[in-house]
Amino acid sequence: MSFIAQNGEADISVLDSIKLTYWHTYAADNDELKFRAKGGEDITISGFRSPGIRVVDITEPSNVVEVLGKAQVQKEGYCFRFRVPGMGERTLLAFTIEKVKLIDEVVLNQPSSWSQSSSGYDFVMISHREFMEALKPLKQLREFQGLSVALIDIEDLYDEFSYGVKSPRAIKDFLVQTKSKWKKTPRFVLLVGDASFDPKNYYGFGDYDFVPTKLVDTQYLETASDDWFVDLNNDGLPEIAIGRLPVRTVDEANTIVSKIIGYEMSGAIREAILVADRNEGYNFEGASETVRNLLPSSLMVRKIYRSQFSSDEQARSMLISSISRGPLLVNFIGHGSIEIWRGMLSTDDVEVLVNGMRLPFFVSMTCLNGFFQDPYAEPLAEALLKAPQGGAIAVWTSSGLAEPSGQATMNKELIRLLFNSDPITLGEATAKVKFSAGDDDVRKTWILFGDPTTRLKP
Repeated sequence: MSFIAQNGEADISVLDSIKLTYWHTYAADNDELKFRAKGGEDITISGFRSPGIRVVDITEPSNVVEVLGKAQVQKEGYCFRFRVPGMGERTLLAFTIEKVKLIDEVVLNQPSSWSQSSSGYDFVMISHREFMEALKPLKQLREFQGLSVALIDIEDLYDEFSYGVKSPRAIKDFLVQTKSKWKKTPRFVLLVGDASFDPKNYYGFGDYDFVPTKLVDTQYLETASDDWFVDLNNDGLPEIAIGRLPVRTVDEANTIVSKIIGYEMSGAIREAILVADRNEGYNFEGASETVRNLLPSSLMVRKIYRSQFSSDEQARSMLISSISRGPLLVNFIGHGSIEIWRGMLSTDDVEVLVNGMRLPFFVSMTCLNGFFQDPYAEPLAEALLKAPQGGAIAVWTSSGLAEPSGQATMNKELIRLLFNSDPITLGEATAKVKFSAGDDDVRKTWILFGDPTTRLKP
């Protein structure tokens, strides 16, 4: 709410809040009432819908005392009569037994020691406990390949670094302390579990905040930045390669892990697909041609440019059939949103992809394809990663909105790193490329959905 003052439209006062204090009768609101009364006073509280009424003295929170009284039937509902205990002003709480919350479960906590000094690990997997069993085959594979791997329950990090309180800060504080307490600082971090901008499920779409992300401010909106966890000195650049598997179920975790392991066993792939939107507002085709010039001659390159088809349906059909053949790389440059590449691909199309274990790396230089913290919509990046019959081995895209010129700069550098240098993992490439990004929003919001230790198979 705002008010225009006397000095013209530019003189605006913004109202933050109003506090209203008023007398309240001794009547329950929705079967409960918190109130103050003097010790020794006789009180009757009305307005209850059932006779199971309790009153407790909470003046001293560490010494809560139940107050004895008598429930009686009234013309409408029930009341409770009692005498306030003690001396002076007391704070009390009245409620029906139906308002008492029950414990869902009691789980024995096994103390952890991640805050202690250690020889360290190359690869740290931080997971919600529901998905830890599904991760064991991936852990074994990476250990067989020579990496030392730690599999960590996110609840242990809350216990050790945020006094048991769920907070993304606990993850970052843990990673920061590995620099000083571990002989070997991790090279890779994998977060396993979806996140939500509604962590307490106020909207009612589901409790999907398994491993929280960090919400950061950008020019256009607040959005997720997993790079924040590995920016250990707060200079805006990642110091560890990081990826995320944004799973909500054990089945999804099993599917993605199976795809990663299957990809490792597959042969070389010699095809890349370059996809570009129409040149509306930006020369997307020109940016795609720049990427084409950076790819090695050993790759067969298929170009699917929206402007070169008589209809979007033809372009879409060609793209789906090309992805289903299982290329090495799919690089899109153009307009998009959470669930779409404009005129070319959507989350609905992912269901028909049948490329099996010939899984491409999707580089999606567009807006919002990685808005994974949305509790009621599945972004295109998630859909591609979770697709059971094919889809992607990994997706690199943005959770936010950014200008295409900054995206194009990073796109070119990523291709150089992946194809014109020594062998490099997806995590290392997508971390190093951030050093070339001049646009702060581009740098903060591009997220790797997948295992950061994965290597392409050209």
